[in-house]
Formats: sequence, C-alpha cells, structure tokens
Amino acid sequence: MLAGAATESAVIGTASEAIARLGFDEAQTLRLQANIVTAYSVSYLFGLITIVLFTSQFAPLLLRINLRDEAARVWRTLGGDGALGEGQHAAAPALVGRVFRIGAAHGATVLTIEQQHGFNLTIEQVRRNGANVPVDPHLALASGDVVLVVGRREAIVAAAPDLGDEVDGAGFGQVLAEKLDVVLTRRDAHGLTVAQVRERAPPDEARGVYIAAVTRLETTIPALPGTELNRGDVLTLVGAKADVERGARRLGYVLVATQKTDFVYLGLGVLVGMAIGHLGGRIGGVSLALGTGGGCLLSGLLFGWIRSRHPLVGSLPPAAAQILKDFGLATFIAAVGLSAGPDAIKLVRDYGLALPAAGILMVLVPGLLSLWIGRMFLKLEAPMLLGAIAGQQCSTPAISALVGVTGNSTPVIGYTITYALSNIFLPLMGPVVVGLAGKLS
Repeated sequence: MLAGAATESAVIGTASEAIARLGFDEAQTLRLQANIVTAYSVSYLFGLITIVLFTSQFAPLLLRINLRDEAARVWRTLGGDGALGEGQHAAAPALVGRVFRIGAAHGATVLTIEQQHGFNLTIEQVRRNGANVPVDPHLALASGDVVLVVGRREAIVAAAPDLGDEVDGAGFGQVLAEKLDVVLTRRDAHGLTVAQVRERAPPDEARGVYIAAVTRLETTIPALPGTELNRGDVLTLVGAKADVERGARRLGYVLVATQKTDFVYLGLGVLVGMAIGHLGGRIGGVSLALGTGGGCLLSGLLFGWIRSRHPLVGSLPPAAAQILKDFGLATFIAAVGLSAGPDAIKLVRDYGLALPAAGILMVLVPGLLSLWIGRMFLKLEAPMLLGAIAGQQCSTPAISALVGVTGNSTPVIGYTITYALSNIFLPLMGPVVVGLAGKLS
C-alpha cells in the first residue's frame, strides 16, 4: 500500500527482499510477496487518481485561490511573461537579434551601452564604411555604423531609441547562434538566481552569454531572472560560439548529447550496490537489511553524485533508464503474480474496499498535512507548494496535471527537490515497514 499510494515502485523491490530475509519457508515467502504486488496494484490506481485530483482540484479549493491566476502572479514575480505548451514556439522569443544604424549613440562605447542595460544585450558585430570592425568593449561607435545587437528582447526594445534606426541587416549575411548544455558545478553559483549570476560575473566573462533554459532532474524549469540555480542543474547557454564556450568553462562542464549508455560505469554501480546490500543491523529489536534493491539505490545516489561532478562519465540516457525501470518492474510483478496468483485473489476477497480506502488515505493524510505546514509555517507560494506535494508522492501525472491547470511551469520548481528526496527515502522505508510488521506480529 505504501508503494502504490506513493506511486513509488522501488518500494516493492526493497520490501520483497526484506521479506525473503525473515526466515519463512518458500511458500509463506511467496504468499507475502504476492500480497505486496496485489496491494500495490490496487492502491496504485486509487492513489494516483487521488493525488492528481487533490493537487490540481481539491487543494486550490481548500486554499480558496484561483490556481491559474496565482501561477501567473508567481511567474511574473520571477520575471516571466508567459509559458508555452507542447508543440508551441514563441512568435516573439525572449532572446533576439536586431540590426541598427547608429545615430543617437554616436560616440558611446560598446561597454557603456551594454552596461546601461544591465548586460542583457550584446553588440556582436560592427560594420563601418562597408567593412567589419573588430568588436572591443572600448570601441567607440560612430554615426552611420551598422551594428548587430543580440540579447533579451525587453532590453533591446528599451535600447532601440538610444541606438538609432533599425535596418534589415542584409549586409551581415548569415549569423549563427550556438546552443550549449552545461552542467553547473561552481560552488559560488549554488543558490543564486539567474539575474544574480549575471550581476556577479565580470563583464568580460558574462558578455554575450545567455541562459535560455534550466533542466533539473530531467525536468525543464523556467529560466527566469528570479529562478534559483543549484549545482547539478543543466544550463542551456545561447550566444556566439566563442562566448558560450567561455561561459561553459566558467560555469562547469559541457554536457555532450549522446544516446550511448556507459555500461562499465553502470555495471560498477550495480556491483557496489550489491555489496552495500549485504550490510544490515538491528534497531530497537527490528532486524533491518537494505538488500540488493536498497543497496543499489544508495549506490545509484553515490554514482549519480559523482556523475554530477564529472558528467563526462556515466552516460545513461533517460529513455534507456526508463526502459530498465519499466522492464524490471513488469518482470518482477509478472514472476511473483504467476507463482502466487490464487493467494492474491484471496487477499482481494478478504479485504475488499479496505485496500483502495487505505490507498486514498495514505495520499490525503500526508497531502493535507504538507498543505497546512507549507502555507502556515513555510509560507510557500501555492503553485510551488502543490508541486512539492506532487513530488513527495513521486507522481509525474500529478505534476503534468498541475502544469496544465496553471498554464506555466512554476509548480515544477517545488516538484524537483521533493521528488528527489522521496525517491531516496521511500524505497528505504520498505525494509523498515517489513521489519516493524514482523516485530509487531
């Protein structure tokens, strides 16, 4: 019921392995493991429906808010001005390039103009009398110069009257912008917002580098000026090739896109996990052992942390990881179900509505408690709080429903950290629940 209500299938593996260590005969062990699978299947369905409806429908009613309006307000607070749905592209993108013929800005240096607008725009090219002029921060612009300016749309629009008339820029030919994914590893950047990172960087290093997207735990969160960055985030940098390469060196490691799996690294992690799984002990008279599942979970956390620091090793594409999880879970449940099907049917007959009712309560009780603590004591914004509740239940459908209701990605900011913590602690609860149940019985 814990695994199903929390939609965390890894609990099945750790709990089943703990049952196998209780010393029962084979028939009794198979019966108890079949009970796990049956209770999981029933409580999963009702737990999933409950968490989706609770976060997207019932909780906003309890808070007496319009969730979409609240999400729009938080988005604006963070510096955003809209959100895109699947398959949509911005007709007026946040990062743009425009060409101006210098008029009012005659005599101003490149550095002065960029500094006036918070380094949210960059003069990338200057053409004078038909020839390109090397761009230097101290270059003084002359009347009639044609300049290519790239950066954030709002900054360029604000600067346009001071620069001069906009022209088509056909003389520049094709101008390409590079896009580079970088894993953030700098300690001093952890906890800073996107705007603070830009403000604290020396102008010669930050010049021409723009963060277009932030990815955390394979989930994209809004790359707004007020978005807080964490070590391990993947930043999508956009700008001229030399600029983004310089920014990548200063922020962390370039994440090279690949569809290959590092099987050596993966296999080493499994072996270390199996070794950790043999460790165990007794707490308050309860015998606890992680088993292979729990050991591999801790090993995965360790090896994942190592990869976050050194992303050049340990490649495991999300699609490959997902098929491993889905195939492993399906195989496990099928094997246990085939070997002890009659006992599973008996369990449903004996307990009936108690299983779905328990699954619903195991979602509502922690959900309501988190809602109360988050609003009364932590003072969290409603969209982020509801995203955090979806994360504590490890529910991807819930966060998808929330994003659909809110119309933007603000719930994802609260979702990522609780999702990561739940993926750590819930599987470790499997042996604890089995140990406590064995002790009490």
